[in-house]
Amino acid sequence: MTMTSYHKAPVMPGHRLDPLLAPRSVALLGASNVPESFGQAMLHMAQAGSFSGNIYPVNPRYVGHVDGFFSRLADLPEHVDHVVLGVANERLIPCLIEAKDHGAKAVTIFADAKATPDQDRIRAIASEAGILLCGPNSMGFHNLDAGLRISPFPAPKNLVPGGIAAILQSGSIMGALAHNDRRLRFNMLVSPGSEFLLTAADYLEWALAQSSTRVVGLFLETVRDPVGFLAVLDQADRQGVPVVMLKVGRTELSRRMAHSHTGALIGNHDIFMAAMRDRGVHMADTVDELAATLQLFAMHSPAASGGLASIHDSGGERELLVDTAAALELPIAEFSAETVARIQPHLEPGLHAENPLDAWASGKNAETTFLESAVAMMDDPGVAVGLYVLDWRQDYYLHAMHASVLIEAAKRTHKPLAALSNYSLTVNHDLACHLADHGIALLEGTEEGLKAVRHLLAQRDRARVSRPAPTGQAVTAIAEGEAEGFALLRGYGIDTPAFGIAEDADAVAAEAARIGYPVALKTAMPAIAHKTDVGGVVVGITDEEALRTAYADLNARLGPKVIVTEMIPGVAEWSLGMINDRDFGPAVMIAPGGVMIELLPERAILMAPFTAETARAAILHLRAARLLTGYRGQPALAIDALASAAAGLSQLAHDGRHLIEELDVNPVLVSRGRAVAVDVLIKPIGTPEI
Repeated sequence: MTMTSYHKAPVMPGHRLDPLLAPRSVALLGASNVPESFGQAMLHMAQAGSFSGNIYPVNPRYVGHVDGFFSRLADLPEHVDHVVLGVANERLIPCLIEAKDHGAKAVTIFADAKATPDQDRIRAIASEAGILLCGPNSMGFHNLDAGLRISPFPAPKNLVPGGIAAILQSGSIMGALAHNDRRLRFNMLVSPGSEFLLTAADYLEWALAQSSTRVVGLFLETVRDPVGFLAVLDQADRQGVPVVMLKVGRTELSRRMAHSHTGALIGNHDIFMAAMRDRGVHMADTVDELAATLQLFAMHSPAASGGLASIHDSGGERELLVDTAAALELPIAEFSAETVARIQPHLEPGLHAENPLDAWASGKNAETTFLESAVAMMDDPGVAVGLYVLDWRQDYYLHAMHASVLIEAAKRTHKPLAALSNYSLTVNHDLACHLADHGIALLEGTEEGLKAVRHLLAQRDRARVSRPAPTGQAVTAIAEGEAEGFALLRGYGIDTPAFGIAEDADAVAAEAARIGYPVALKTAMPAIAHKTDVGGVVVGITDEEALRTAYADLNARLGPKVIVTEMIPGVAEWSLGMINDRDFGPAVMIAPGGVMIELLPERAILMAPFTAETARAAILHLRAARLLTGYRGQPALAIDALASAAAGLSQLAHDGRHLIEELDVNPVLVSRGRAVAVDVLIKPIGTPEI
């Protein structure tokens, strides 16, 4: 088996975070010999590794009574890089000042400083001294490459170093991953805590600088440095290092008041997810999926072209895999005639060489059958990745045989070949570690395992978003009126109806004559955001008499100012919208429009700006795209014009990001030749909520 690294960039010498995560020496303030205390755990964890630097326990209560302890930092024989504060809240400030005066370059704080009024002072002291601060409320870190473990809790000491870098904003999740499953092989884990100074972005940047990093796992509650975070995700994308993320806090208990349909439909998490997709981040829904995906990326080479293949000892469980793969839209490869011809002679009568492959009948010559079938399966040009599927357990002689077969088959292919157990609670931890020692992942649970495979294929198929060239335009002012909105859209190549503004009956008639009947008449009075809701729109007006009657009604109820527009024939209604997120910038929504925007809950959300090609691909991923492509004999509509309008709006969103908070174009009427924005609503930044 060939182990091809995803990480192509060379290691960066002398990273700025090295004094924190890879120091030359460490002092432990609050180290203790009291059994089962945090201070003792901190000391034992630091001393148990293979760290080549000096570790100094500091606690004045032990000086003269216990060898090796120092009373204060000033008594140390050297200036240490990193000082760990394993002390209570009331001692944080004096100990931090002591570390600053000592000249420490980095400090880790375990205590939860949120319970103290000194939060700002902690930040100020560390910031002014240029100290790299991990925490407060951190559970520390494990640099397994350096053999250094900074933690206030006892943890297993036999972790095997590997290629997974984990940045986890939950100490419990760090403990769950690091303390329970030896098949997960880390080069580093860090608990950033409250991130007073350093954030997840800083730790991710350091992880990408390590040559041993094959994949990065993130468990995030919040992103405190959005700009820096996006920049370092772009760096990971360029380097080809997969990033797998589990983000919590996805639901919004309260949605901000919104002027537009777009604002009502898109939440902060939607934009966050769009920003992550934009950068190829693999989003996991559960800790199990996160672990399975990290394991697969860390141990296996990138996926080849083609789909999934699997070999089983059970017909029923083969069907389970097929059903689950279909639900996940995971492609199943079809064996070539040559592959079928290679496999069939090894199968007992009644079994057929097909994918997924049930290779067990009576067990006769099982070792040869499974080995030759697995190798032939992986040699098939249509197979991208293979799974060897059993309910793996370590106390069963047949599964020991299968493990040997799997190890041998993996040696004879350059493609990823992993083990999968349909039942996640089989007793297989030692067996899983044995397979991991041979570079083979054992994935637990059908759905979690197949989701990990889906992430592997997505990394293979990752097409970086193509960014359009800058327009050279500058949006310098925004007015909320529809006429001004139409003019702004036209400046970005977005088709709109012919229109005119009028404030009396004769002017209305003149504008209609210029445009040509039929026309639509809408109120243009300020502060009316949703015209239809107040009866402010009249469509299909075919002559001057009907026009004057409609105007008289609007004037009497809402006011004299109106907009007269061309009536646009359309077959399908779509919607375009923009939300300018304060953290991640402008995002554009493409969705079915009109009344369907609320009845059909599907939409594409893309970070601005993007090309028409990117927009077209996003539209085609929606089920509603069938309404544009000739569904059930209907004429094909102008999907390219809709995509071009979306791309134009994305450029406008980008150019106007300092002025526009929300923008809604609903509906966009799509016909065989045009995609026309017939209504536009703009909310400038700073507009009061309604």
